[in-house]
This record gives sequence, structure tokens and C-alpha cells, in this order.
Amino acid sequence: MIKPGKGTSSVLQRWLVGLLTGALLLVGLRGIAKDIHFDSSLLRQAFDAGAGWKESVPPEVVEARELLARHGDPSVPVALASGLWEDPLVRERLWDGLYPRRVHWGDKGLMLWRTPGPQQPNCTEISRSERIVLVDCH
Repeated sequence: MIKPGKGTSSVLQRWLVGLLTGALLLVGLRGIAKDIHFDSSLLRQAFDAGAGWKESVPPEVVEARELLARHGDPSVPVALASGLWEDPLVRERLWDGLYPRRVHWGDKGLMLWRTPGPQQPNCTEISRSERIVLVDCH
């Protein structure tokens, strides 16, 4: 029969077992990380809200967002020219990607065109990228 107080582990023994278990766990995880070529920068990207956004939208959306970030007031709505408006995927992605800026179809004001841009005399080019032209039409 075991008497009370006998056979129980001391606090020091519990700490040693905990430290030994933790060390073994870390060594095991390190070995796994080496085997799978773990990259901590990829893990940080997993928690970034915008990670992969550029790769998941059409390039026109990325370029339009960059042009509008450099030029123009976010409270001013932007119109899409017919070439962008008629493509349902690009139109929807522009609508989402440019939020909170309001996007509409129109032929006046701040407008986004596909390159080469408008051939109208009443439009002034503000900026351009490879696929998108930002203009102000009166």
C-alpha cells in the first residue's frame, strides 16, 4: 500500500518532464520544417489580408487601382468606357477592386479606358499603364 505523500512527483520533476517534452517537440518540428523546406515569409503572407490579390484578379484591375491611387480623389466616381464595361468579368472585378470608389457606365467625367484610349477631342489623358488609360472627359 502506498502511503499518502509517497510516490507523487515533485514540482521539480514535473517541470523537468515538461521541459524535456517541449524540447523534443521543438526538435521534431524543426526536422519536419527542414524536410518540407519551410519558409517563414510564406507563413506571414498567409495572414496578410491582401496576399494573392494581384494574382487573383485580371491585370486591368490591378493597373486601374494603381492609376486611381496615384491620381484622383477617392470620393469622385469613375466611369468605365465601353470596352471595360462590356467584359462582365473585368467589370465585376473592377467594381470590387476599386471599392469604396463608385464605378458606373458613362461618357463624361473621370473614365477608365482600355489602351490605346479614347480618340475624342474632349478627353484629356491623366495617366496610362500597359492596359488601362485614365482620362478626364468633359
